[in-house]
Amino acid sequence: MEPQDRKLYVQILAQMLIADGVLADEERAHLDTVMDGLDMPEQERAEALRGVSIDSPVEERVAGLGEEAKKTLLTEVKKALVVDGEMTNSEKYFLERVETLLS
Repeated sequence: MEPQDRKLYVQILAQMLIADGVLADEERAHLDTVMDGLDMPEQERAEALRGVSIDSPVEERVAGLGEEAKKTLLTEVKKALVVDGEMTNSEKYFLERVETLLS
């Protein structure tokens, strides 16, 4: 995955994880695991996380992803949603938006 795709991918996941207003320890650990799996250097991780806001238009981020990243995004979002053992209405809404954008 290209650096820009990794950044957008992580930003989408992080945005979803903070949709309920809290980034639980388990969620942060999951995000770190995803970034490890993407072989993201520290500077790239910091840049990706600095750009995370609940108000960012997820539509633009999904549209900016390459095909490879889009193929795995929905699976990764679904995994991340259950990391803390619960799915809030905000997170469900976010999932529905991502599903619609990827279909």
